[in-house]
Amino acid sequence: MSDESSNTQSAKICGLCNENPSKYCCPRCEVLYCSLDCYRSEKHQECSENFYRDCVTEELTSNHVDDESKRKMIDILKRMHEQDIDTEDIEEMLENMDSDDEEGEDLHERIKGLNLNDANQLWGALTEDERNEFEALLNKGDVGAIMPKWEPWWMFRKKEKKVEEITKEENEALKKCPELKKVPALDSLTTVQPSSAIKYNITNVIASYAFVMRYFNGDVEPLEWATHFLNICANLDSNANFDDPAIAVESVVQKCLQSELIETDAPSLDVMKHDTYLVLQGPSKDHKLHYCKSALSDLYRVLHKAKSISKAQPADEKKQSKDKAFSRKFPEHGTEHLPPLDGNKLKKCMKKVEYYLSFLESHSMDFE
Repeated sequence: MSDESSNTQSAKICGLCNENPSKYCCPRCEVLYCSLDCYRSEKHQECSENFYRDCVTEELTSNHVDDESKRKMIDILKRMHEQDIDTEDIEEMLENMDSDDEEGEDLHERIKGLNLNDANQLWGALTEDERNEFEALLNKGDVGAIMPKWEPWWMFRKKEKKVEEITKEENEALKKCPELKKVPALDSLTTVQPSSAIKYNITNVIASYAFVMRYFNGDVEPLEWATHFLNICANLDSNANFDDPAIAVESVVQKCLQSELIETDAPSLDVMKHDTYLVLQGPSKDHKLHYCKSALSDLYRVLHKAKSISKAQPADEKKQSKDKAFSRKFPEHGTEHLPPLDGNKLKKCMKKVEYYLSFLESHSMDFE
């Protein structure tokens, strides 16, 4: 009887320190232990590290883990392999990952219901640390590193083949383009023969469109976008006419360099020239004008939205956040510094773009 009592008593003693009564059982090796210190002790180190490693590996192989979490977990595994890291450090790394996830979820809740176009409201929802992190990114010029780079829809060009056919890739490229606007036939709008300058004027418009789309990384806020566009598009802004495609594009270059609204450089302007060429070439010989029509259709819609917003702007301003902390801190990122848009001017620009679309329905963009 005494032997059984002795065996039972010894079985409940911590199997790591052999002194204190055990309270827990390791789920991996089933050793009984009395405290966290014993669990993290050198005697149990191999088992505990393998346990954390298995936890991380299991998470990595699960379907619900995003790429960022996987990257962090892989980093933990590498550090475990390369360095002598104790279990306390590993737990701290995993806890930090969890806290990052909680902060992300918390931010999602904080901005729920806010006007995402109101920077002041969003700024008010950020914590002090988040604001400091944002300012640090701005100061370093690293904001672009956390934003996905926009891929223009006009980049596809079908390779020439002896036997022409519409490929699957071309169909996919056409689907990515802005929807074409339906316009009346040119002869129903006017009986006057189109000017030879129209092709070059359209080139000026296309070059301006391509530059501003890249400038805002494909993100279109109608008022700001239209203001910058008209700032560099001489044809729509001041009815300038061109008699050469190179001069039409060079006009955009000079306007960009002289603009008080736009900051750019030579490489960006070279990209704009190449983009203009790609839009004018179209996705294929059979659809050569498709990109031009898509660009002008998209432009028409943006100008229309800008006209509607500018008309309703006083009422919208009343709905904006009363706290102007962001606007005061970053005045260059607001809209207060932008020149006002004239609704009548926007209407005339829309009419001209519509005329250009009608022109393209019955004429080519081939330059003589």
